Amino acid sequence: MTRRNNAQKMPLRHARGGARRRHGVYYVGLSVFTVAVVLLAGVGAMAAKLTSNIKTVNLLPVASAKTEIPSYEGAFDVLLVGSDGRDGQGQQFGEGGDVEGLRNDTTMLLHVNADHDSATVISFPRDLLVDFPDCTDPETGTFYPAEDDIMFNTGMERGGLACVARVASELTGYNIQYAAELTFQGAIALSNVVGGVPICFLGAIDDPDSGLKIPAAGTYQLQGDQALSFVRSRHGVGDGSDLGRISSQQLFLSSLVHKLQSESVLNDPIQLFRIADAVTSNSILSTDLANPSTLVGMASVFAKLPLSSLTFVTLPYLPADQRVVPDWDRIEMLKEAINSGKPLQLDEANLGRATEAVETDPGDHPSQENAEGSEPDATETQTTGADGSPRATDSDEEHTAPSLEGVDGQRADQQACVVPF
Repeated sequence: MTRRNNAQKMPLRHARGGARRRHGVYYVGLSVFTVAVVLLAGVGAMAAKLTSNIKTVNLLPVASAKTEIPSYEGAFDVLLVGSDGRDGQGQQFGEGGDVEGLRNDTTMLLHVNADHDSATVISFPRDLLVDFPDCTDPETGTFYPAEDDIMFNTGMERGGLACVARVASELTGYNIQYAAELTFQGAIALSNVVGGVPICFLGAIDDPDSGLKIPAAGTYQLQGDQALSFVRSRHGVGDGSDLGRISSQQLFLSSLVHKLQSESVLNDPIQLFRIADAVTSNSILSTDLANPSTLVGMASVFAKLPLSSLTFVTLPYLPADQRVVPDWDRIEMLKEAINSGKPLQLDEANLGRATEAVETDPGDHPSQENAEGSEPDATETQTTGADGSPRATDSDEEHTAPSLEGVDGQRADQQACVVPF
């Protein structure tokens, strides 16, 4: 893959109007799968039933994966893809009904270090221009020759999960052993089962494109349609760009994981099964990932992972007209930090285009519908992570990776709020 940094510095804010994008909603689906892996550790004997829900696809020859392992050892990588294929779903989810074609409009790579005490989730911009290798569609047998300067989100229609995994592997240098494609029906089910995901907003939002309506600054428990509207919203958050939407989606996932840990969901077998069943019923996994012992082994890793060691980042990029290209210098810097095996150290000023670090929570509202006219209440500053561990300080430098200047991202235990557009 040719590496170029010949980007033109252009504004990335997109004009309002025109065709509305659908891909943001799938981030919840990716969140669902990440959580489902954790849940399977507590499900035990139910794992076989849950995995029977899942459709599988062969990821090889992209990588050689370990299977039939009672406990997972060593570093591992899982590619999480949310596609915008909605064939046959009609008007159920609005925005024009059926959608032709298939694109990986939301893509993340989950990397867990060899010691299993630190993990990084890398989000890939959908408009990233990359050089594609030759790929073959596993369903149709159609061969796609290698091509340069192609949008990253066309990988699914060029060759499915295996093709996306090849490109993601070339971008990051990681040998991707496992992959999953997810739908957003599971997203709806999960947000409802957990009783909503708390999201902090710094002001009111009224985004007619996604349907997101937030009446005032505060923290709202988003679930069902509200959760979908939030993760779909582009024109309501940050600078109105898809890159801004990535940061608000990362905040959603951080908050979801926080809630599952803080409310001891991992100790409730019945709740675990309901959540995992909702997820696995709406997933397509690579064959090796669908192996019950592999899932349970991974789950045991996530169940013990501190939130302060779980970091979400956006693959470094440079603007290029209305698209973006890889920022190879910063990608190499990010890889070096990840490969150190230590928790990443990010600048709080670079949480992303749609989120901002805060010292206090501007308020807590139970839901959007009944929050009209409510007065938000401030809470005390958080000095510890969601798992009770202390936040990283200067004295913890020997336990963290080198500082990543200019890399957008956030730790799962950070206090942050959504910035309205």
